[in-house]
Amino acid sequence: MTSALEILVDADACPVKDEIYRVADRHQVAVVIVSNSPFRVPDHPLVSRVVVSDAFDAADDYIAERTSARTVVVTSDILPVSYTHLTLPTTPY
Repeated sequence: MTSALEILVDADACPVKDEIYRVADRHQVAVVIVSNSPFRVPDHPLVSRVVVSDAFDAADDYIAERTSARTVVVTSDILPVSYTHLTLPTTPY
């Protein structure tokens, strides 16, 4: 069995959060909003919020550590991730 898709959002400066929520709801995909300051997210079972420290790149690091082949990452940053640890699925999504 394959794990479910997940959307990780570097949300501090993300201008498309509302669009992400709508797409995630339509396709029943979990969304994790990652930021270094708390702010409102929709009260929805598919949406969760993680507040990281205000250390430099803390949100980027959190996202990079949790990224897999079944993760969609929304960020304006370039994540310095080595993708050698990812295993691509053998079946279509």
